[in-house]
Amino acid sequence: MRLKQPEACFEEIYQIYQEAFPNVERRTKEGQRAVLENPRYRLRVIQEGNGKEDGGRESEDRDGDGKKDFGQIIAFLGYWELDSCIFLEHLATTALCRGKGYGRQLIQECLGEGKAKGKPLFLEIEPVTAENPITGRRESFYHRCGFATNHFFYQQMPLKEGDRPILLWIMSWPEAVSEERFLPFKKEIYQEVYGLSLGDFL
Repeated sequence: MRLKQPEACFEEIYQIYQEAFPNVERRTKEGQRAVLENPRYRLRVIQEGNGKEDGGRESEDRDGDGKKDFGQIIAFLGYWELDSCIFLEHLATTALCRGKGYGRQLIQECLGEGKAKGKPLFLEIEPVTAENPITGRRESFYHRCGFATNHFFYQQMPLKEGDRPILLWIMSWPEAVSEERFLPFKKEIYQEVYGLSLGDFL
């Protein structure tokens, strides 16, 4: 479910965001709040009562506004709808709800959006290493969702002052891309998501 007014749920989402990602992969709280005001940024969530496991069951009208309400947010996907592509930035689930398919459900929603709009999807992952088995499991998860791994050089740009670029891998849907083919997408991601000019790093 895409949130039309994400600022109303910011504190709840930021708590999951803070617990799920290391400091180097997070914006400051103020920085992340500011991102919500960007017209290209999107948020999809799963709340208790509207996940696939409970069949989309709605709860009662708890606040008396005449509308059916759902429970607390248990998973979210923050992404960017850019001119040339859709860039998936942060996917996270509460600790108690991991492994139940909620992340895949959110990814599938974005894949549907990409198909409808004729846009490829990109995301960043840590390079797979034997020393950190979770990196391999994460790559396998996205492979099962239909993404391909691309092994050319790529760096995630800093999300806040004091951070440094991080060496990551780019995954793409619906197919693998060459470094040359990815370049125009990279330019837009660097400009719109990180607020940087690619020319500064060439």
